[in-house]
Amino acid sequence: MRYGMMSRLVLLAVPASLVVMAGCSPKVTRTANISEGDYYSAEEFKNLSREQRDAYCADLDDQLAQLNSSAERNQREAKDLSGEFASIDRKVRDLQAKYDASKTEVDGLEKEIDYFESLPRTHVVEDGEFLQKISGYEKIYADPLKWPRIYRANKDKIEDPNLIYPGWELTIPRDWPHSWTVKQDEYLSRIASYWEVYGDGTAWTKIYEANRDQVSDPDMIWPDWELAIPRD
Repeated sequence: MRYGMMSRLVLLAVPASLVVMAGCSPKVTRTANISEGDYYSAEEFKNLSREQRDAYCADLDDQLAQLNSSAERNQREAKDLSGEFASIDRKVRDLQAKYDASKTEVDGLEKEIDYFESLPRTHVVEDGEFLQKISGYEKIYADPLKWPRIYRANKDKIEDPNLIYPGWELTIPRDWPHSWTVKQDEYLSRIASYWEVYGDGTAWTKIYEANRDQVSDPDMIWPDWELAIPRD
C-alpha cells in the first residue's frame, strides 16, 4: 500500500518537473540582429525568455539612443546649413540688387549713347541762320553760347564768324578731343579754356606736361602743332 502511493506521487511529480523545465527553455532559438534592421515579430517577442527579452530590450534602448544622437546631430547640421543658406540668400539678394542697379545704369547710358549717336554731325546753313542760332538748336548743342566750337571746327571756310551763307555744310563736332591742332593766335590757356577741352584756362598745365617733347616754352606754341589733350 505504501509502495503504491509513493509510486503515484513520483508519477505526479515527473510531469510537473517537465513543465518547469519546459518553461525555462527558450522557445525562440534565433537572435534578432537589430543593427541590420532585423527585429522579432510580435509572436516571437511573446515567446522570448526573460533573458532574451532583457537582452533584446537593451539592444533596442541602445539603438534608440543612437538614433536620438544622430537626430540631434542632424538637427544641428540642419541649423548650421540653414544659417549658411540664409547668408547665401542675402548675398544673392545683394548681388541681384547691384545687378539691377547696374543694369538700370547701363540701360540709361545706352539710351544716352543712342541719343547722341543720332545727333547730326553736320548742318547745312539755311537762310536767316547764324552760328549762335544754330548752336542753340536742341539737336546741336542746345546752348547758343557754344557757337565758338562750330566756328573753330569750320575755320577752313568761315573767316568771319558773323558771316555764314546758306548752303554751307558745317561740321558739328561731337566728341571730346584727345588732340588739338594749334591755330593762329592760340595759346595753351586759351585752348584749355575751350569748353570742349577743359572749360578752364588754368588747366593749361595738363596740356603742357603732356607735350613736353615739343613744347619747351609754354608761352611759345606754333600753328599746326598737334597737341595731345590728356583725359584723366
